[in-house]
Amino acid sequence: IYIYFFFPHRFREGLMSLGVLDALQKYPLQLKCLFMKSHKVLTAADLENLFQIIHSERVSNAFQDLQDAEFDSSVSLEDILVFFTGCDHVLALSFSPKPRIEFTTHSRFPIANTCENILSIPVHANYTAFQSDMDFAIRN
Repeated sequence: IYIYFFFPHRFREGLMSLGVLDALQKYPLQLKCLFMKSHKVLTAADLENLFQIIHSERVSNAFQDLQDAEFDSSVSLEDILVFFTGCDHVLALSFSPKPRIEFTTHSRFPIANTCENILSIPVHANYTAFQSDMDFAIRN
């Protein structure tokens, strides 16, 4: 009971020591996005704007395949975001490090590095194979 009694007080003191409590009291609507999940629907453009894209020598427009996921895939954009970042929504202050997309010919399945926010997308000869392997990897 002792812990539960003092926790709110200690939390408040911590917020006060950094000036956060004062800012929250002055600007609650502006700072709400830092503490509450947005209900905005994720779009392909939102996801694309997060990335630094590292093009492979063989492929320069494969990102179009990721944009197609918004329209004709059983995998949602949120599923893709969770796959490579561990988050199901875009954070208010974005991600650090900045998410990257790389293209690889070393694997037929996408590879995610959630610590570095890197999504390695496989290069396929046709879109059907690409979509099938992406769906399988992200769902499993």
